[in-house]
Amino acid sequence: MKFSLSLAGLLLTCCCVKSQQFLPMECNRVSYQEMASLPSDTIKPALIVYLHSKSGSGNDNKAQLEQAAVGEIKKYIKKHNLSVYFLVPQCPIDHEWVGRGSSQGYTEQIEELIKTYLNSKTIDTKRIYLCGASMGACGVWRLLKNSPDLFTAALIASGQAVRAYPSDYTHIPLYVTAGTKEKSYDALKRFTSEINKAGGNVQFEELPNLNHREACDKAFTAQRLAWLFSHK
Repeated sequence: MKFSLSLAGLLLTCCCVKSQQFLPMECNRVSYQEMASLPSDTIKPALIVYLHSKSGSGNDNKAQLEQAAVGEIKKYIKKHNLSVYFLVPQCPIDHEWVGRGSSQGYTEQIEELIKTYLNSKTIDTKRIYLCGASMGACGVWRLLKNSPDLFTAALIASGQAVRAYPSDYTHIPLYVTAGTKEKSYDALKRFTSEINKAGGNVQFEELPNLNHREACDKAFTAQRLAWLFSHK
């Protein structure tokens, strides 16, 4: 049985390496898409997880791939031939990444998904990255707070930390973006400034004249992704 599972995993890995395309997966009832880029047997792959905004929620394990950030991250990985597992989980329609009101949170499930990869794959534990936009950005803030020693760096677009303090984020390099036409712009700028005052390492960049949707779509540029992957 163990041999069969190993063989199936090997065949799946070979397929991923050849195509570098997303494959629908499920782990502990979490639906997600995986793109495995494994160009070298001698380089341990990094792990990058993207948490989508509200429009990616659902039960089809497809809608999350339609977000602009996913395409930009995928393009960057292919262009630079990075060794990485890129995971894009889908938040169920009746949940949010961070629960509020009647909506249940879903970040604990993502922590379990990440731990499953760390236990079952040969991952470079010095290169575990988080990205998120809008609702997904809120989820990134929560994961960073809950698991302060797990992640290497994070790129956060247009979403605020919920029930958190600046001192919760002094342990990790962060790149935070927000459009100047967003309602959350002032709060995000102030919060990131307070993190830096507390001893953190946050690069905050305003996106001039962009509203919320535009700011989410244009946050994940090659330059900012290069900043993300430069950290180890």
